Amino acid sequence: MKPPIFHRMFDYDRRLLPNRHLATLEEGVGSIGEARKKTGASIGYPGWGLIYHMLLSHLDRSREETIVETGTNWGSTTIVLAQALIDAGCRGRVITFELEQDNVDIAKQNLAAAGVGDRVEIVVGDSRQNLPATLKESIAPSSLRFALLDASHLEMDVLAEFECVLPYLASDALVVFDNTYCLAEGSEDRRVNGALKQFPDRYGGNLINLEFVSWYTPGLAIWQRHPKL
Repeated sequence: MKPPIFHRMFDYDRRLLPNRHLATLEEGVGSIGEARKKTGASIGYPGWGLIYHMLLSHLDRSREETIVETGTNWGSTTIVLAQALIDAGCRGRVITFELEQDNVDIAKQNLAAAGVGDRVEIVVGDSRQNLPATLKESIAPSSLRFALLDASHLEMDVLAEFECVLPYLASDALVVFDNTYCLAEGSEDRRVNGALKQFPDRYGGNLINLEFVSWYTPGLAIWQRHPKL
């Protein structure tokens, strides 16, 4: 793997964060090591703000919206997703998938402290196994308008998660991927970067990559099949 690159920021005004609990967790944090102890393996700022404002600009206030997230970790980004739902005045919830029970326990504490716990459903276990049944039960085909896929970053796992959500995506849905930088060397797994390079041929649509956000691995990409014009 290439040496770590970090684009998560720490020298910023905490009042810019969309939820007060996140600001409390980030207070006094000045390094990746300190951040991991407070907010877990999270995208951090400015990524939290980017996702929040993207959702505010995309959520349809006239309908009930469901947001899908894989890779809950400690719930930091989940808080952002739920807060955007609340601030947009949307009915709906975040369905988030997390493999590790220890992470789920911490996430539940954070979601409660942030005041968004009633807007979040956590599904515990492997997202590749749980996504199909949960989506079939909870979401009508072609109705999902936002998904953040951030669980396993292995190339085939990224593609497998996307294939699970694909039948449920509305034509104008946004799908967000974290950790998009080309990290691999030689014969190593190409990870998120390798998966996304297959998108033009396999799925078409529009793909935007924002390089200077997140931490190891940096980069955040947004995919959309058909924008409404």
